Order: sequence, then C-alpha cells, then structure tokens
Amino acid sequence: MRRRSARPLRWLCSFLLLLLCGAATAACTSSSDSTSLPEVSGAFGADPHIALPDSTPPGGLIVKTLIQGSGPLVQTDDLALVYVEGKVWAGDREVYDSYTDRQPQSVPLATGGVLPAWKQLAGQHVGSRVLMVVPPADGFGKAGNSQLNIASGDTLVFVFDVLSSVSENAAASGSTVAYHAGGTLPKVTESAAGPKITIPAKTAPPAKLVVDTLVKGSGPPITSGQTVVVQYSGVVWRSGQVFDSSYQTKTPDSFVLGANQVIPGWEQGLGGANVGSRVLLVIPPALAYGNQAEPPYIDDNDTLVFVIDIIDAYNPQTA
Repeated sequence: MRRRSARPLRWLCSFLLLLLCGAATAACTSSSDSTSLPEVSGAFGADPHIALPDSTPPGGLIVKTLIQGSGPLVQTDDLALVYVEGKVWAGDREVYDSYTDRQPQSVPLATGGVLPAWKQLAGQHVGSRVLMVVPPADGFGKAGNSQLNIASGDTLVFVFDVLSSVSENAAASGSTVAYHAGGTLPKVTESAAGPKITIPAKTAPPAKLVVDTLVKGSGPPITSGQTVVVQYSGVVWRSGQVFDSSYQTKTPDSFVLGANQVIPGWEQGLGGANVGSRVLLVIPPALAYGNQAEPPYIDDNDTLVFVIDIIDAYNPQTA
C-alpha cells in the first residue's frame, strides 16, 4: 500500500507542490496585450498544442481567454478543477501536462497556496480555456527551480481548461437521513466551523469499517476513476481531536477514486455514494494508518472518524 500522509487526500501533483514552495509573492496583474503570444490549438478538454514564438517573451503577466465557457463564473474563493499544461518559454520545454493522464488538478484560489498568477483564473467561466504567460516576477523569480529545470528568470506558459468550480462553503445538498447510530457511534452536529463529531464516552471503537449516510444526495453515485471533490473533517476516536478539516480551512479538496490516493477506508466507504451526500466513516487502523503513527495527533493503531460531504464528481471520459 502506498504511504499516505495524515491528511487523507493527495496534495496537488509534485509539480504543484514545487510551485507552493518556490513561487514568488509578487502581486498579480493582467494584460490584454496579444503581441508575440503563444499559439494554442485544440478543442476544450483535449491536450492542447502550444506553439511558442521565436521572440522575447512579454514583460508582464498575460491572461487571455481562448475559448469562452458558458458555465458558472469562477469566484475568488473557489476551488477550481482544471486540466493544465505548463511550459518554459526558453527552449519550449514542457514541465507538466495533466491532460495526458486525464486527472484534473484542484487549484484552491482563496488560500494563496498556488502560483500567484493562478489566482487570475477567478473571473473565468467554467468551460473556458485560458492562456497564461507568467513572467519571473509572478513565477520563480531569480531563483528558478532546478527540480523542474526552470532557470533564473524563466517565463512560464500555461494553458488551463476550467472543468468545474466549487465554493469554499460547499456542503452536502441532499435529504437528511434519520440518525440511527445510537450511543455506540459518534454523534454529528452542525457548528459554525462545519460538522462537529462527538465520540461516545467510554466506548470502544468498532472493529470493522462503519459507513453511515447522514445526508442522501440526489446526484449520481461516484465511481472508480472519477475525480471526486469533497469537504471533510477527521477526528481520532481515542482523543476526539480534530486532526484535519477542510471545513475549517475553507479549502475543498479532490482525489481520484480507485487510484490509491486516499486511505483504504475512504476507497471502500465512499464508492457508490451519491453526489450531494454526507457520509460518516469510522475507519479501523487496518484501513487507516495501522501501526504507522502520524504525529502529533495520530498514534499507532488509532481508529479514525470522518464526516465527508461529496460535492462533485468529474469523469474525464466526458471531456
């Protein structure tokens, strides 16, 4: 089993992680100047062909809508689900392409935890293809990034297809199911910071995986291979301590069901749940982290409890 961190979801791909660590903090500006811009061809959802001009890159940040979508407007606090291809202008070097593996990437626009220029995806419509030319001041600056073969002062070029957009306050939207857990399972109540999970006092955790639907969504059931967007909160049964919560950070997240990106309890417990549902999972150690502690909250052989809202599911085969 692939090692997963205490945060049950994947982070963004390694490329995005490097962006988080190395991005400059310069303020973003946009420009409508179309002089010497890359030429991009291909249909929305298909791997774009990016032809870079044999010229000096523009000095400022360029954001250009190549295909105008008709979907909802992406807000500044949304989680955007995108396909993205990135190149270095100098030498026409590709550094990342999520179109190839057909796995959309999630970009949290509200947190500032992405390349600063990527915030400019706010204001686009779902269904749009967007070209972004990012100068060093809005990218890696003078430091560059040796791991990505990005040199000092490199200008970057990105093409995004905006697949969907999820509000930071997104939550389950179905019909409440009568609570039937009794006194042996955690109680879930609403709070200003999202669902509150209360562990029953002096009660041993169940030995097997428990899946309890609290809200029944009206959307289709999620299936293996889909990119699933969720809100969630995780609590340790032993201590009642919250160790991770997207409700509190206001950052929905995503993972590919069936791709070994989340702990086994999520894979087994969420498959087949309907979009719009809220699901309570009580996950025994064998389906969580076993005897591999995740300090400071999770000890060896801890049982974990999650409340998960299934916000959306994206099937890349529909692109």
